[in-house]
Amino acid sequence: MANVFFRKGQTETAHNIYSEVVNTWSEMLKNVVNLEETQAESTLTSFVDKPTQGGEILDEAQEAEAIQMLHAIYDLQQNNSNYGAANMVMLLHTLALLHTHLLGYLKAQEFIQDALTIAQENELVLDLSAVENLKNFIATKA
Repeated sequence: MANVFFRKGQTETAHNIYSEVVNTWSEMLKNVVNLEETQAESTLTSFVDKPTQGGEILDEAQEAEAIQMLHAIYDLQQNNSNYGAANMVMLLHTLALLHTHLLGYLKAQEFIQDALTIAQENELVLDLSAVENLKNFIATKA
């Protein structure tokens, strides 16, 4: 839906929809990754091994949808200054969560570093504790 507004030149509306999509995925992925952080390292060996006791997990279709949607938004927005630095930090953090969930720690590290760089370059006043916590978790894995 956001793409329709984007093509019509109604970029503010499109950006708002993109941001809502990112926020929705962010919340879901935070729950999933928090479950995985508590999982013993020896029992989580591939993206197929997901925690199944209580809490939220993603099935293959949801993973594919998240990959497609978040990367499409990223491709559209990475060079778009109108999207806003704070929105880009949220998008990059969400992509890092996704790749952490998929055990793509090196890619997750890249997204986290980009998020922190954008926040610093734009002197954003944001609570980056979740980003820093994910960075520290990924550092133990990569």
